[in-house]
Amino acid sequence: MADSVEIRAGSRLVGAAVQEAPTRESDAVQWPRHALPPPRLRAAEAVPDLTPWSIVRTHARPIAVAVAICLLALLTVELTVFRSGFFAAHVRLSNPSFATAKLALAARSVDARVLYVGDSTILTDVAPAIVSGRCECGPGFNGGFKAATPELTDALTRRVLALMHPRLVVIGMSPWEIGGNAKYDAGDLAREVLPPVDLYELSSPVDLMGTIDKTLGSVWSAYGQRVLIKEWLASLVPGQRYDEALRGLWIPPGSATSPVQLAAVGQDVLGGVKEPTPNAPGAIATLSLVDELRAQGIAVAMLVPPLHPAAYEQAAPYLDRADAVVRELAVKHSIPIIDCRSAVSAEDFRDFDHLIHAGAEKHSTCVGDQIRVLLGSDHAVQ
Repeated sequence: MADSVEIRAGSRLVGAAVQEAPTRESDAVQWPRHALPPPRLRAAEAVPDLTPWSIVRTHARPIAVAVAICLLALLTVELTVFRSGFFAAHVRLSNPSFATAKLALAARSVDARVLYVGDSTILTDVAPAIVSGRCECGPGFNGGFKAATPELTDALTRRVLALMHPRLVVIGMSPWEIGGNAKYDAGDLAREVLPPVDLYELSSPVDLMGTIDKTLGSVWSAYGQRVLIKEWLASLVPGQRYDEALRGLWIPPGSATSPVQLAAVGQDVLGGVKEPTPNAPGAIATLSLVDELRAQGIAVAMLVPPLHPAAYEQAAPYLDRADAVVRELAVKHSIPIIDCRSAVSAEDFRDFDHLIHAGAEKHSTCVGDQIRVLLGSDHAVQ
């Protein structure tokens, strides 16, 4: 038998049999806390999995509960606030110059007997309350909005008619709408004014992104009405809420009547417009709307908007020809014309083609007088 020694703590070396290496777990060497284990033991330790997916799997149940609660909350808001019509019926606005705002206001103006539609020249120039006081033709509603083309006006008017039943619809006929090279294009200006869901619903071409946007807007109303929500939030600022007694009239603050500003706007509005023609796309779209209105038993009139005198200094030949085309269309299709351009002067304009409040009052007074004659004093709508 081989000689061996035994090591004892705190003792000297004494002869003893060599102990065999521990073979059981209980016989393993116990290392002090401050010492590291041998490399082979450190490698055997389990490394925790801290990847995102492992965390998700670990907390799958609470995550699923949280997601379900969020979806339930969104569904509740969708059904009770948006789908029920509560939001559209009660939303307050700061700016009624875009199409969705006009639809929301129209839902609260179902008593309107006279509807005014068109671009921003209608929006800023016709005060329904003043017109109604002069014509005794019942309440009115201004459905004009910025960047409206005849095609968009046509589509919006059809939607408004689902909400109200006017006796008379007055359609604005701006001279640039009957240019021979005018084409319907929902370009950048229209996209800035109209939310995508309305832009596509109002007959605008739809590309792939448009299809995705429209689908998302139809499924999630808060997304589809995000512009309306933004205006509602803006209306919460003191002094920013729109006065609905104006019935759709909106005149923005400020002015741009310096010669340089008028020349720049005139070039932008009329610079690229070519020879006016009764076969222009805008004229065709307007006549289509006229036919639809008459089929529903609604009277129709055309309104020629006033322009700053500088407009006639810049483009008198075109404006004269455009005026002749409008009158030709009116005579051919038996459409009365409302023309109150002589009721205002240069001091009544805030820019090239929009009036200030005083100008809108003068213009609307004249419009009311002409509508009274048009409808006949014996046939005033109560």
